[in-house]
Amino acid sequence: MVVVEFCYKEMKELVNIPREKMVESLSDLGAPSEYEPETDKILVELTPNRPDWYSMEGLARALRAYIKSEHCVYKTQKSKYKVLVDASVSEVRPYTVCAVVKGLVFNDQRIRDVVLLQEKLLATLGRKVRKFGLGLYPLSNITFPVKYTTMKPNEIEYVPLGHDKKMSAKEILELHKKGQQYGHLISGFEKYPVFVDHKGKIMALIPIVNSAETGKVDEETKEIFIEVTGTDLNVCSAALNILVCTFADMGGIVYEVEVKYKKGRYITPDLSEKKMKLNIEKINKLLGLELKEKEVKKLLERMGYGFHNGFVIIPPYRADIIDVVDIIEDIAIAYGYNNFKTTLPNFFTSGERIDMYDDVGVVLRGMGFLETTTFILTNKEKLERVGCSSEFVKIANPNSEEYTIVRPTLLADVLDVFATNKMKGLPQKFYEIGIVYERETKKKVVFSVMDKKVKFSDFKSYLQTLGVEIGIEFELRKKQVLIFEKEMSCEVYQKNKKIGMFGKVRKEVLDKFGVMFDVFVCELDLY
Repeated sequence: MVVVEFCYKEMKELVNIPREKMVESLSDLGAPSEYEPETDKILVELTPNRPDWYSMEGLARALRAYIKSEHCVYKTQKSKYKVLVDASVSEVRPYTVCAVVKGLVFNDQRIRDVVLLQEKLLATLGRKVRKFGLGLYPLSNITFPVKYTTMKPNEIEYVPLGHDKKMSAKEILELHKKGQQYGHLISGFEKYPVFVDHKGKIMALIPIVNSAETGKVDEETKEIFIEVTGTDLNVCSAALNILVCTFADMGGIVYEVEVKYKKGRYITPDLSEKKMKLNIEKINKLLGLELKEKEVKKLLERMGYGFHNGFVIIPPYRADIIDVVDIIEDIAIAYGYNNFKTTLPNFFTSGERIDMYDDVGVVLRGMGFLETTTFILTNKEKLERVGCSSEFVKIANPNSEEYTIVRPTLLADVLDVFATNKMKGLPQKFYEIGIVYERETKKKVVFSVMDKKVKFSDFKSYLQTLGVEIGIEFELRKKQVLIFEKEMSCEVYQKNKKIGMFGKVRKEVLDKFGVMFDVFVCELDLY
């Protein structure tokens, strides 16, 4: 889950409704929310399928449509800004889409909000920067035409954001925080991708970090240049649309940029609304309703769509609409899940309770752990971050590069959950019971704690309590496990049989996930 928080007073300026109504409406939209009276903040939990809600402006846009049926049409202005794409980038990160936004007013809070929006887009839609990276640059600091090209590592030298002296590409990848996180994405190539302005100033090492000279947005910035650069043109375009629509909602004016490739040119961003044919009969069949076309139109408008002559008009910021069923799901949300009449299914199945796993979950929840559920499929890169380098069971025809391997462990997934929730309060405690494939199909449990400081004895007490409650005696034997710190690394045994691992995750591993706090984790075989 992605957590977004905002001050009610600030949101009220965008959507003038009572606080209770705001919390209730967000929850009805599928964004469970709660109010914190001490800070006057509303906390919103979002699933990754609505990246357009990752900003306060995006949520306000959804509320205005849901409550007041208000809609905004986004337009671009013509311009002479150009970005020239060198053919050499095709081997590394071949696509870029760009925009210019003017008329912005930044303050300290708004800058923080924009940074958080960037981070959330990169973590979810960008798949931890694997699909794209993005950068914002004060327009006054760069000269057009801008060039997207590659350079040899020893040719790249500039002052990166967060530092006050020049660093080479090698130093950035080894010493800069962002280089440590994302350097593996480009380190295997002979040349690295960079943005360079017309005066030869390096704007950014892609997708690592902007230049402090050309890429630092502050309260004096009124106009910005945006680039989203990566390996998937459609996803890059979707991210750019979300960004520019958010800036437009802040009062900015969006300008087109001509992106010139060797084989053609593109005008970006493309904010044209897409259309999709909608069958009323199919809606009623899937939802078990008897809606008329006028009712469907009204429900669609509450979710931010238009509807004309049987076609749904999809706004440019909706990156999640892939099939008509996505739209039907939104119709169900607008109709209200509580308004559906409950019925019994016309078939019967029997099952049996697995007491051991139920007991494990009950005990962990009783100790304050929250349950998570992640995908059984993963990818090689994520597993290598936690030291898994053995032979994997691979999918023969994967639909996505994110899901190509059957996971042999739950460790990478729980660290991913911490990375997604790192802006949430501390401590955080999660557990998952799930299937893995480790030479055979197994069921495992993983539980973990993240805090500013976690003691070995405190985390060990969770394992001891679990053992007492489910009637199993666990034994810890000191053993160096690759992802754990040497002095806090153990294997877990039961009756002289190794059944798991226990320890404190090394800082180098946490850095790869973007986690900045102490993390202890324990993974056990259930069978």
